[in-house]
Amino acid sequence: MKKLGLSFIAIFLGMGLAFSQPVSNMGIIPIGVTLNSILRLNIVSGGNIEFVVNTIDQYNIGIANSALYTTTFTVASSVDFDVALYSDNANLVGTNDAANIMPVDNIGYWITESGTYANLTNWTLISSAAPVADLLTNGTVTIVAGGLGLGAGSSTQNEFNIHWELATAAVTAAGGTSGTLLSQDLQSDRYVVNAFVVLSAN
Repeated sequence: MKKLGLSFIAIFLGMGLAFSQPVSNMGIIPIGVTLNSILRLNIVSGGNIEFVVNTIDQYNIGIANSALYTTTFTVASSVDFDVALYSDNANLVGTNDAANIMPVDNIGYWITESGTYANLTNWTLISSAAPVADLLTNGTVTIVAGGLGLGAGSSTQNEFNIHWELATAAVTAAGGTSGTLLSQDLQSDRYVVNAFVVLSAN
């Protein structure tokens, strides 16, 4: 009888062990991700364009684009972006005599890309026709338009060139109203204007 009682106790304890569950603990680990917007434009070369007119031919036919008259800039951006261009004045103003003015539409330009990203795939170059597609104006003109969802990238991927020309036949064909420099009867002076290249998120 004693052995039978011990057997019941052993079975009962065994069942208790079989049905008991281990105690579990849970830890919570908060994880956060902070994205800081990157939107950076850098003028690589051609940050100062200087046209010097010193022959009658240049007065008559203007100065065509060359490496000397090309501005290269890059964009590093974490989002799609737009780039706009405008001048701070409707005229170039004489530095020797502020009364001397030259209409800013004597200056024309077109845009190309030289990075690894491509026009119409990553963004749209608005003024991409050579020799001249647009005229400098003090109204804001979008020259690189995002919106394709693929513009975010590094400065190696987003590199652009502004090709400038002064009073050429192509500038006139693009809508310049000033005609040749010779026909404008401009006074001898150094004429200046500031062109702004503005980067913004699309």
